[in-house]
Amino acid sequence: MLVATSGSPVDLQAITASYNASAFLRRTLQSAVQENLIPVLVVDDGSTDDSDGIAAGFPNVTVIRQPNAGPSVARNRGILESRADFVLFLDSDDLLRPGYRAAFEAALSQHPDADVFVCGMEVIDEEGRTITRHAPPSLVPDPYRSVLREPVPTNGIIVRRALFAKVGLFDTGLRHAEDWDLWLRLAAATNRWVRMDHQLAVYRLRSGSLSKDGERMWMGCRKVLARAWQRGNLSVPQRAAALTGAYIRKSRYCWAMGLSVPVRKAILRGQFLWPIRMVSRNPLFWVLFVTDGFSWLRRRNLPKVDKA
Repeated sequence: MLVATSGSPVDLQAITASYNASAFLRRTLQSAVQENLIPVLVVDDGSTDDSDGIAAGFPNVTVIRQPNAGPSVARNRGILESRADFVLFLDSDDLLRPGYRAAFEAALSQHPDADVFVCGMEVIDEEGRTITRHAPPSLVPDPYRSVLREPVPTNGIIVRRALFAKVGLFDTGLRHAEDWDLWLRLAAATNRWVRMDHQLAVYRLRSGSLSKDGERMWMGCRKVLARAWQRGNLSVPQRAAALTGAYIRKSRYCWAMGLSVPVRKAILRGQFLWPIRMVSRNPLFWVLFVTDGFSWLRRRNLPKVDKA
């Protein structure tokens, strides 16, 4: 256990919201408990598989069971039940790379008054193959504007738990972008963020994950952007510049992650109403839709290579 400069012990705990996650949960808990010596508080959100039994078989894992209420409610329960000084949010299909705790301890020893620590992430597919990597958020010119424009993985942020009393918990009214909403509230409340120059958070991209629901994802992001405009911690010109950039980046993300394929498939099936309604929600979606169409036509018209 790390000891802060004041001489008081500093605890770190992972909070895992788990729902029917038996396919991945064992590996997730191994990455925290066995490879990083980080205890885990699992909130089983009404699973009907053997997730709670898998979690209960690990040492240093506490299991709390509740009726299904969604990941935000489960994470909030974990925050309220935890007694650790610092918490991180480890989704039931994600991972922590070895060295995660060591990097946090080294950063905290240098910045004992910090409230939030962030690292970079690796994105993998369902088979564990690397898709892409993201550097840690720059935190420049300040954490708030950095979080607006740069991805902060759910398991790549460590928060001083006492800070939730000031900023609140996950918004249970948001089904998507609820983590981004909370990170922005944290960044608005404190500048004491520390960048850990490591890619130690692993996000598993799954076909059935919530992030693949592009329409609801965009609606969630739009709500968070509207709330960000109401915050007065930036001047109006600074706010306009930051939010314009965030709007463009989130539009591209939602289109690529959850909208481009469903829209194209619906059109090919002769179903035009939903694609038109969806694309009309955001002017940038029209641009991305047309760009995708030209790219698709260009690929179709490429000359075939004779492999003989």
